[in-house]
Amino acid sequence: MPAEKVALRIRNVAKAVLVTGQAYQEPKDALNEFVSNAADEYAETDLRGGRIRVILRRRGKRPFVAIADDGRGMDADRLREVARSLFESGKVGDDRTLGEKAIGLLAFQQLGARCEIVSRATGLGRTCALRLERGSRHAMLEPNERRSSRRRDAPGTTVYVLDLDPDVLRVLTQRKVVDYLRRRRGAALARGDYSISVEEGRSAELVVPEEPDGIRLQIPAQPTLWGRIEFSLYVAPQSDRRRRVAVAARAGTTIIDDLTELEEFDRLPWSSDQLSGLVAFEGLQSTAGRRAILRDREAFPVFLDAMAAVEPLVERTLERVARAVDTEQAERLAGTLRRVFGRVLKELADLDNPMRSALGSEPGEGGLLSATDPAASPSGGRNGNAATDDELPSIAEPAPAHPRAEADHDDPDDLSARPDRARSRSLPSVEPDPDPGEARSRFDADAGVVLYNDRHPDFLLVKDDEAGLLDYLATLVAKEYVVYNNPRAAAVELSEELVRMLVRVRRHLPRRR
Repeated sequence: MPAEKVALRIRNVAKAVLVTGQAYQEPKDALNEFVSNAADEYAETDLRGGRIRVILRRRGKRPFVAIADDGRGMDADRLREVARSLFESGKVGDDRTLGEKAIGLLAFQQLGARCEIVSRATGLGRTCALRLERGSRHAMLEPNERRSSRRRDAPGTTVYVLDLDPDVLRVLTQRKVVDYLRRRRGAALARGDYSISVEEGRSAELVVPEEPDGIRLQIPAQPTLWGRIEFSLYVAPQSDRRRRVAVAARAGTTIIDDLTELEEFDRLPWSSDQLSGLVAFEGLQSTAGRRAILRDREAFPVFLDAMAAVEPLVERTLERVARAVDTEQAERLAGTLRRVFGRVLKELADLDNPMRSALGSEPGEGGLLSATDPAASPSGGRNGNAATDDELPSIAEPAPAHPRAEADHDDPDDLSARPDRARSRSLPSVEPDPDPGEARSRFDADAGVVLYNDRHPDFLLVKDDEAGLLDYLATLVAKEYVVYNNPRAAAVELSEELVRMLVRVRRHLPRRR
């Protein structure tokens, strides 16, 4: 049979005028149209688990992209009808499929100059082909494909896009296509509707849906007049990874990758980078480019209302996760600080009293040492060598600097040595201040804890940098330590003592990686 020239025909001019002004945003979107056609073929035949192959040949003199399925295939009459029925699809009204505008065939023009649809129908012993060229108003129908490189051995359809544009060759790499299809096809892949493999050279990679992480929100599906709205949302702690909530419509195909692309959701909590997952609503429709939601007057407002209804639950879960993370982080940093100050206080021969630094040589003059304290001698004081663990000096209890500590002494002028041995062995710890004021921190002498203000601008500045936060908290502990133990010291002496301690503290802080 000779080849036949078939004139392309637009059956529905009104629809053509509507959609021809809408272009695909990027080459991967155009490629996705052919993947959608293969997926729709499996949906129409109720063939679950069928394989879709995306074949990339980007090297050599004749690079191409091919998308193949193992569906029913098409004979010459069906291919002829496809060419004559642009913008009018038989999928209209079929909830199992995504396509309905019949524009996927022309998507090849954003990828390359030529397109060949090669198909073998079930029960037919030959392969047919339909060839199109960019900008041409005619297609060539080959009722019997003779080229061995194109003939199919089994029913199904393979779409070849040839003479690829240079920019397309750079974009359609195996890694980028796999990641793209994982996002766009995740819901259908997770359900097992079909599988997708992306092949380039000798490498073939199966596209698998992203593994969600975090706490699954228990949100029941919401029935509507336009189908069910299903939520698969997860909340996780903040990290360097960007998390997104995708929106899917019919056939489990993602319309948009990120919910915040819609202006109604470009805000917290949806933009927190702590939410991931999918919202699927059968009633939503995509625009012709498949990367935006059609804002119709019926289903779209229902979608907005449903999202507003679950938002309070999302916010509460985010707050709960944030509290849990802050608590875990505080406990971890407190343990690190205790180890650091344990070493520092050994160096200062002061381990028996964690809130005490040796400044001065006379009790009541900032030194707060007993008269028999060896640290008061020239060889053991501020300029002397640190004592060993077996030679720790006896330390007098300092006069409290905070109101809470005033109850420790009946007479505030009494600075005699009265060490509290029940508390003297504990090392300083840190906790968030339950009642923060304007100060960065304060010392609770009764509990032996430095309470830090987790609302202070300085804390918020370093909160997301754990190494910086540890340095900040260590500085607060050193400050409270020095101030508490040297209530009568002059400002210059306090500054010198604080520097002396910070030098030693920072020697023992974990180094930044």
